[in-house]
Amino acid sequence: MDEREFLELLEKRAKEQEQLIKQMPLRRVFLLSSLWFGQHPWRILIPVALVLSLLFRWMLGYKYYELVLKIFGGFGFIR
Repeated sequence: MDEREFLELLEKRAKEQEQLIKQMPLRRVFLLSSLWFGQHPWRILIPVALVLSLLFRWMLGYKYYELVLKIFGGFGFIR
């Protein structure tokens, strides 16, 4: 495949993707959120991690700490 064919293929795929985006419901919301989260993923990852930690702590109680220590301690395989 030479450079010209490659560029034509890229243009074709870009047009297909553009058509898919135009058919999406709420496409403006999707585009803005994907750009925002693409540049700042920590804005969603940190709150999700906090909520999951609190949820697991509530469900498992004190055993949650033991589980975390076992995971990061290698389940006793690594000394």
